[in-house]
Amino acid sequence: FTVYGSGNLELKDEDRSGRPATTDTDIIKTVLTENPRYSVREIVDATNIPKTTVHKHLIKIGYANRYEVWVLHLLTETGLMNRVSTCDLLLQRHERDPFLKRGVVFHHDYARPHVVLAVRQKLLKSKLKQFWKEGIMRLPERWKKVIKQSCSYIT
Repeated sequence: FTVYGSGNLELKDEDRSGRPATTDTDIIKTVLTENPRYSVREIVDATNIPKTTVHKHLIKIGYANRYEVWVLHLLTETGLMNRVSTCDLLLQRHERDPFLKRGVVFHHDYARPHVVLAVRQKLLKSKLKQFWKEGIMRLPERWKKVIKQSCSYIT
């Protein structure tokens, strides 16, 4: 109230001393362009920006770490088109050979057989049988929806 009492009615904050509150995200983007496999720690080392700030800026500019690679969280135009073509191919395959009716397929992951068996049993028992059947059989419907919506996200 003392600020306004002195006649200063300006609502904008004055510049503060010390480190600026915003960091140039272009620096972070440049580092990621050079090597999208950098970890947050490696970006910190390359830019000398605090770790929490780097992480906040990565999220703010729309990057997500997927399989140890920083990618834009939103799909690109190419990604959207790939999504449609993949759904279309899966639908064509399903029409030729209703592979989804065979049930859940577990691919090998080099885990030991006794571990795989326990995990599989726990996973399948976690939901009713109807849940798995309905979920799997709804996939063609969802693929059609992706194609119909011209690549946009399913809501």
